[in-house]
Amino acid sequence: MTLIFTAQSTAKQEWILSRHTYLLSGGFLMAVCVVGQTTAYGQKIQEFHTESVDPGNGPITEANPAVDLKRVEQQIFSGTNKFRTQEKRGALKWNSELAVSAKSFAEYLASTDKFSHTADGKEPWDRTAKAGYKHCIVLENLAYEYDSDGFTAESLAGDCVVGWENSPGHRRNLLDPDVQDIGIGLARSSRTGRYYAVQDFGRPQSAMITFKVSDRIDTPVKYTIDGQACVVNPRETITYERSRPPVLLFTWDAKTSGTEADRKEFRPTNGASYTVRMTQENAVTVDSR
Repeated sequence: MTLIFTAQSTAKQEWILSRHTYLLSGGFLMAVCVVGQTTAYGQKIQEFHTESVDPGNGPITEANPAVDLKRVEQQIFSGTNKFRTQEKRGALKWNSELAVSAKSFAEYLASTDKFSHTADGKEPWDRTAKAGYKHCIVLENLAYEYDSDGFTAESLAGDCVVGWENSPGHRRNLLDPDVQDIGIGLARSSRTGRYYAVQDFGRPQSAMITFKVSDRIDTPVKYTIDGQACVVNPRETITYERSRPPVLLFTWDAKTSGTEADRKEFRPTNGASYTVRMTQENAVTVDSR
């Protein structure tokens, strides 16, 4: 009997001034069926742990275990960027630090035959940080594959990528619009013959978006950032940091009726500033730069 395991859970990290806010949501799905090939997938985004699968039983051999793992890693890299291009996403850059983290974890999974984002007692972002990657976003996809007839590099890479494409949580990671870097690692278990694949995606800390909102009128100014209600008081300036490009929308009341141009959505870039002030005509406006 073969176990097919799928785990999905997501989290979002936002940085506001010196405070950290974590929003978590998640779910799990497990199914058992009899098939000729063993496949499992796991996906994680700055989140809590998923489950482990202990395969038990003795060693499993396959017809042709000699697969060039570096070639498989490059095939997965190419396949991931091909899929992103098809879906109108930017291509990812290979990152050696993420690759070191992914390879090390794949080797750990292969040596233990555990299958969990926290199988080694660490979170994905702990592993990438140890490898030297400074991030504001880290995402991770996992998979294992086994076929008694063996794989070619192309078939193994293809099975991993297609499996991730067809799983909603993993697909979101593959197509995340804000990550920029990727590292991939493969390893084979000598005990079970399983191939473990790890994809680590990242957005570097240097890509954090910092912007300011200032109030230069005599009443508080209300606005939302990605739908979250915010307020800046008279003479205050608030500095925000976000891992992803935010949407800023000022919400004018009767006393601060901004011009039609100031009712639009602003999309802050790094270093942007927004100052609410009065014009000579005694109207409220937003100076953005």
